[in-house]
Amino acid sequence: MKIEESKEQLIKKIEELKSELTLLKEKDALRVHTENALLRNKKTASAYMNATSDLSVLIDVNGLILEINEAATRRVGKSVSELLGKCLFDFFPDDFAEFRRVYINIVKQTKEPMHYQDQYLGLVFNVCIYPIMDSQDEVERIAVFINDETEHRKNEELLYRYSQILSTVHDPMFYIDKSFIFRMVNDAFLKIYKKKQDEIIGKTVEEIIGKKFFDEKIKANIESCLQGQLVQQQEWFEYPDGLRLFMFMSFYPLLSKDNRVIGVVINSTDITKNKQLEDELKRLSITDRLTQINNRVKFDQAMGEEVKRSKRYNTDLALIMFDIDHFKHVNDTYGHDVGDKVLVTLVQLVKKCIRETDIFARWGGEEFMLLLPHTNLENTSKLAERIRARLEQTPVETVGKITCSFGVSQFLPEDDEETFLKRVDNALYESKKTGRNKVTVK
Repeated sequence: MKIEESKEQLIKKIEELKSELTLLKEKDALRVHTENALLRNKKTASAYMNATSDLSVLIDVNGLILEINEAATRRVGKSVSELLGKCLFDFFPDDFAEFRRVYINIVKQTKEPMHYQDQYLGLVFNVCIYPIMDSQDEVERIAVFINDETEHRKNEELLYRYSQILSTVHDPMFYIDKSFIFRMVNDAFLKIYKKKQDEIIGKTVEEIIGKKFFDEKIKANIESCLQGQLVQQQEWFEYPDGLRLFMFMSFYPLLSKDNRVIGVVINSTDITKNKQLEDELKRLSITDRLTQINNRVKFDQAMGEEVKRSKRYNTDLALIMFDIDHFKHVNDTYGHDVGDKVLVTLVQLVKKCIRETDIFARWGGEEFMLLLPHTNLENTSKLAERIRARLEQTPVETVGKITCSFGVSQFLPEDDEETFLKRVDNALYESKKTGRNKVTVK
């Protein structure tokens, strides 16, 4: 049998099959209880035969049919008059009938009921044979009840097959009811949580994944799903043994046959590698390849955000722009490889002078920017002078001493990004024009 259902459809079928099997088991238990209570008496046996949906027949000790219910006549396609007085075993092949006569004889001799499972023409039956006693406590008649278990058996086989299919799914999957209680988990879920089925089934979600994560991350999504919505989310998960994975989670409403939401199927796919690659690509897109600090794209983005914040909250914002004096001479004299080493060394020296909250970026070539939130003009000027002095006093391998020229400016209420950048660029130009290796404030 080829099964092409989705994982969610399989979960739904498993739940439906479980419900059907439960009802069948309850029905069977009730039937056995009723049979045991009634069948020692002729009148009650006859009443039960006509009330039950099972196939039932009353025979004498030789197998002649004395009474048969409507369910049985419909099944064999004959009328009551065609069946009464006939031998029950004449309706079956000899080899099949002979073996079943043995069961009747055992019941006659032991005077005890017999229960067994039988198969005929691809069908599966539960057969119950009950002795009915006369006034001398001898077996006078025998009641035979046949319960068709074929559909039940098929359901059990399908349930097993669907469960096996789900066990091959590598993504953790689970089904919870409307009370947030686990009703089914697959092998992948058990593996990642290092638990067995009986350690999870019947427990609440917060018992397994923790109350804090449940309340803050997925409870709202489950509640939305229980209202009939398909929900998806991406989230970092902390698993046992410190395992941390980025999971793509899909929440599917599980519907009953009458389209009521009875639970939620949750499928989690590990996309940690994709997330790491995405984060790395994002980092590379805003990072200068050589110096590994922010590039101009990131600086422009940060500048826009900080200018808006400064205007909204009336906070200080300052900017330092600087470049390396006579850098073209370094490249022409020592080559671009040495020039690259100079740039990397400069960046490492500057990073030791600034805060983590400062935005340090390569503006282009040998030009750099330092955007300083919550910093006034005086402190920014002092920082620029400190960096200038540090660079001048620290010789660089092969090249020796290098110097830089600096422009410093503070964001003013009437400024926008363009005027702010223009003013600091003018300050840098003045430093270079008036001798280099100096700080100019505008």
